[in-house]
Amino acid sequence: MAKEKPCVKLAIANDPRTRALIEGKVGVEGYELEIIQDAANSGERHYRFVRGEFDVGEYSTATLLRGREKGLGFLGLPVFLDRGPCQRNIFHCEGKLTHPGELKGKKIGCFRYGATAVVWARGFLLDEYDLKTTDMDWYVSGQEVYIGRELPVEIERPNPPAPFGQERSHLAQRLSEGTLDIAIVAGDFGYLGIFGGGFLPGDMGKFPGVKPLLEDTDEIIRYIRNKRIYPMIHTIAIKQETAQRYPDLPAKLIEAFREAKNLSPQYMSPEETAGHEREKEVLGEDPYAYVWGETEKRTIEALVRYQIEQGLMKKSLPVEDIIKSSFVS
Repeated sequence: MAKEKPCVKLAIANDPRTRALIEGKVGVEGYELEIIQDAANSGERHYRFVRGEFDVGEYSTATLLRGREKGLGFLGLPVFLDRGPCQRNIFHCEGKLTHPGELKGKKIGCFRYGATAVVWARGFLLDEYDLKTTDMDWYVSGQEVYIGRELPVEIERPNPPAPFGQERSHLAQRLSEGTLDIAIVAGDFGYLGIFGGGFLPGDMGKFPGVKPLLEDTDEIIRYIRNKRIYPMIHTIAIKQETAQRYPDLPAKLIEAFREAKNLSPQYMSPEETAGHEREKEVLGEDPYAYVWGETEKRTIEALVRYQIEQGLMKKSLPVEDIIKSSFVS
């Protein structure tokens, strides 16, 4: 009788780079995959992963770093599903603010203080406009996934928090009403984050006057090329106990995600394919090659630095302690 394969629970979003895994066209040799897709959105999926529901999951990169500092049992794989600049994730109400330099002393809304997109946006404001986190007041609409320490700022929160999936509209309404000066939300990444044209402006723009604060494509490209970092938003992570039980699993997972990514063009429209080619042209490399290269190391180091400034981490970590180099095949 054939030996039964171990079953691994994997929670991921359904997008072109994961579709072949979800449809079973790509598997993990020696393992059965149980694909979990019943989460309302990525926030709920990350929340459930950190609570231990899945063996492997799409995970907030900033949360992964905080967990590594605290010794939580999750290891990162060099599989970065969502990447891109966060300038277009900063929204204001037209006519009330014209430049990020005006934000000192203002009230900033975000869906989670510790969300990766929010951490990146605050880092951008720090590096480009010398705006420290403590220079602004903060309002958080949704439920935090994991913070784990006292913060350097006081945060106003609704009670109860907005449900998963409704955090963005809650912020857009308050922005339109004038009780927030800007809002930082997650949404369009990759080539849409560089060139625009995603769903986020229309979604936020359902409320009068709400629009992106920063929309200059040339400036976004200049920032990416000058910094030589390319933000990771979501990373695939594995429970440490699962990696220890099945030592060959991490490398096999990386290879499976690479195979699924290579099949992704068949699930893309011509516009999406062209957009990804333009994204690679800006970067000079493929951000979804799932490698642990110099750009990835530099990007992770920047994210650690930003989290220390924002009170989310206390100390720097060797990058090898975050994304295990031994997993890279």
